[in-house]
Amino acid sequence: MDRRKEAVLTFLKASGPTGLAEVAAHLEVSKQGALRHLEALQAAGLVEHVSGSHERPGRPGHVYRLTPAAAEHFPHSHRELAGELISFMSPSDVDRFFAERAARLEAAYAAELDGLGFEDRVRRLAELASGAGHMSEFVDNGDGTFAIRHHNCPIADVAAATGHPCRREQSMYERLLGAEATRTSWLGNADNECTYVVRGSKS
Repeated sequence: MDRRKEAVLTFLKASGPTGLAEVAAHLEVSKQGALRHLEALQAAGLVEHVSGSHERPGRPGHVYRLTPAAAEHFPHSHRELAGELISFMSPSDVDRFFAERAARLEAAYAAELDGLGFEDRVRRLAELASGAGHMSEFVDNGDGTFAIRHHNCPIADVAAATGHPCRREQSMYERLLGAEATRTSWLGNADNECTYVVRGSKS
């Protein structure tokens, strides 16, 4: 599945039933372009449309939402197994495991980010995090800050129990971006996503 369709699924998961205009604005494409992606996802059985209001300004019309089958698209079945495996490890072993994992990811990501400007680094890092199972999106907050928002965590149970993966991930983002990363939401707190907000230098 291409990135645009992944982005549509992630957006609908985060926002709920949504109109065509909002999907197009999120993807930064025309309504016709967004409609092509939505129709392809409908054909795949992952998205459906219904008539009615979607609690946003404008006239009522078609709204798009995920089907029950779309839930299987978001990886999650291995979370329980990961939690069970971690329960056999000491806290220091768990911390060491995630430190080594973060170091491997950081080395791989650094090569991908080399030479990019700050905004493009944040955008590319969100794409790379999606490849690691996070279903991430890049968000321009419009106030000089950007966010990487994770709508899925492949090790959510471990993260909620120990916090190790999240702390290592947050530190990794700060080093890769050269900026403080503030976590403003967390799946471990029953939020709908994990969000890391960063601000680029003014120079």
